[in-house]
Amino acid sequence: MKTHHKQAIDRLVDSVKDDPDFLAVIVGGSIAKGVARDNSDVDVYLVITDEAHARCKAEDRLFYFNRDFCDYPGGYIDGKLVKASFVEDAAERGSEPTRYSFTGSRVAYSKIPGLEEVVRRIPVYPEQNRERNLQDFYAQVLLYGNYFAPQAIDQGNRYMLAYAAANLVLFASRMILAHNRMLFPCHKSLGASVAIAPDKPDGFERLALEVLEEPTKDRIRALVDAISKFRDWGIDYGQAVSRFMEINEWNWIDAPPPIYDR
Repeated sequence: MKTHHKQAIDRLVDSVKDDPDFLAVIVGGSIAKGVARDNSDVDVYLVITDEAHARCKAEDRLFYFNRDFCDYPGGYIDGKLVKASFVEDAAERGSEPTRYSFTGSRVAYSKIPGLEEVVRRIPVYPEQNRERNLQDFYAQVLLYGNYFAPQAIDQGNRYMLAYAAANLVLFASRMILAHNRMLFPCHKSLGASVAIAPDKPDGFERLALEVLEEPTKDRIRALVDAISKFRDWGIDYGQAVSRFMEINEWNWIDAPPPIYDR
């Protein structure tokens, strides 16, 4: 860790350690992963009491930002205010981006016994979800690649074509990561993660980039075929259509609809 980053973290800890609302400071981001630049910001999870969390949530103030503790150009601390139960839940059932966000994380300060061990359990690939995820992702690849994208081309629907092409690349890439038991980091870092995946179809990144740059029927078919022929994913096209309906069209039945469908 660079000296000026450590000094910023120490100042943050000094500012919260005597505050009864604050229970722990967990450092993540590029600093935790060992890839921080000189001007990198400091990413943290601030663990607060349930009562403090309820107050912050009611005011929509669960985001932390501070420039005062960083004395280097462009420096700042940003992070998320979470309850102690959030950390436990992340270890048990956290999403892949949440798990990935804890990669290399270190506890800089804590009043919570055993927090370090819980944090270590978070950035672990969720093996129990792997086979179902592979099939669910494949359903997305088949429908966006075989139906929605070609239909958008035929109809001249530029929005639907861009949406279908992006989702085809997203879920084909998610399949590569899951196949290699690698966590999905976030959309911004998806390509970089796929690039280091050891086992994938030949030329996968080139095929994906071509679909994004100019999604023709031939390019779309080439990417779908590369995924389909790579291995047996355990689901046929009819089953894929059923999965797609459940995931994309009926996602409101057992939970509130996602924001894009409200």
